[in-house]
Amino acid sequence: MTRALWASVITLAVFVVIGLGIAIGVGAPDPGAFERAAAGMLGGLGLATALIALSAAVDAGLPPRRRPRRPVELSDAGTSGLLALELLLRFGASTAGDFHAQVRPRLVPLASSCLARHGVMLSDRERSTELLGADGYALVDPAAAPPEDRFGPGIPEERIRRLVDRLEGLGDPL
Repeated sequence: MTRALWASVITLAVFVVIGLGIAIGVGAPDPGAFERAAAGMLGGLGLATALIALSAAVDAGLPPRRRPRRPVELSDAGTSGLLALELLLRFGASTAGDFHAQVRPRLVPLASSCLARHGVMLSDRERSTELLGADGYALVDPAAAPPEDRFGPGIPEERIRRLVDRLEGLGDPL
């Protein structure tokens, strides 16, 4: 039995003894008062003990309580930056407007710097399309207008992944 269960049983026993003492003190002149008080108190003790045992059995049958999760503490800025970028890609690519407002502003400078290492300006459509592919260049085209339906379907993560793979594939020109 647990400590709380033992405490409940002992507290109950103390109340029974006190109740019996009061019943005997009040009903002392009547010889049958003691038997009635004792029977009532023992019945109450039995009922209370049964309720405590039932409560313990029900509590034991319940699944263990889950502790609330503590937020993960990030050890460095790089880890938090990567997690923020992952969330940005997941949620930012869910609609066309989110992609244009959230993801694209991150991809354009990245593509621009990767192309610049190869001596190509992002605004040079022909050369940029050769290196990034038509599909990839369409994602970072500086002349691209915002989507007409900003709640329309977003850009699939796979398409963004292909662009990032191409950018990584450019590597160092030296």
